[in-house]
Amino acid sequence: MKLYLPERYHINYPNSNLDYYSGNNSRVIRNMLFRASSGYCMYCGTSLVSDDKVNFQLEHSVDKEGNYNQTSKNSMLKNCKFNLSAACSRCNMIYKKRIEKIDFEDYELVEVCPEECVNMCNPYIQMRNDYCKNNAIILQPFGYSCDDVSYGVSYNLLRHTYEPACEIGTDKNTLFVMHHVMRFALNRENFSKNVVDICVELCELYDAGIENIQILLEFEKERRPSNIIGVLFLRFLEDKFREKKTNDLIEFCSMLVVLSVVV
Repeated sequence: MKLYLPERYHINYPNSNLDYYSGNNSRVIRNMLFRASSGYCMYCGTSLVSDDKVNFQLEHSVDKEGNYNQTSKNSMLKNCKFNLSAACSRCNMIYKKRIEKIDFEDYELVEVCPEECVNMCNPYIQMRNDYCKNNAIILQPFGYSCDDVSYGVSYNLLRHTYEPACEIGTDKNTLFVMHHVMRFALNRENFSKNVVDICVELCELYDAGIENIQILLEFEKERRPSNIIGVLFLRFLEDKFREKKTNDLIEFCSMLVVLSVVV
């Protein structure tokens, strides 16, 4: 019984190549990434909205500086629209900094990108794949796949842990995903109690006399979960209990709360 985190995000990029990171056009890409992520960090799922204010950082998927702080060819990575994602400050400034950087000399990077492009160029694709492999990280917003295996993260509702999204073939592949989970401390500092919190609130509302399932779930959605896992959980509940009694929903939520204590 799992919730599946987004493996990649779908963005309708403009054809033009502009200064999307530091120039006046950064607002364009920021808005696109924010909408694509529904306003949640693409790595840990934390809400990028606090007190009705949007607060997130443009994060470089592949570090814009190579080994030894190479800078001669990093203008491509700095403003490349495909190399930017939406992240909370913790993921960008802490967890993604513990990384093995790329040696730019190993790739045929261009000093200046063409005026337009609609797809990632081959040097960037190669660099990005190597970056993922070397660091066991699922880079966003495009995720990571290799040998027809798509690497993803799921939340196990019964164990209350983040783990590989599915059977991905080998111990090596499983270890890759678990490295990613540990890098972003998804089962430690960045662990979200959103599922348990929602369960507790639904039980409290039910005890207060609200028995309509739709009203209960709509109330939680309007409060905007503090993590994407809460959004996914509410969708799961809507689908699973659409044709069932409210008491079934409350019993299920009560079970998850108990399991969160004993597992």
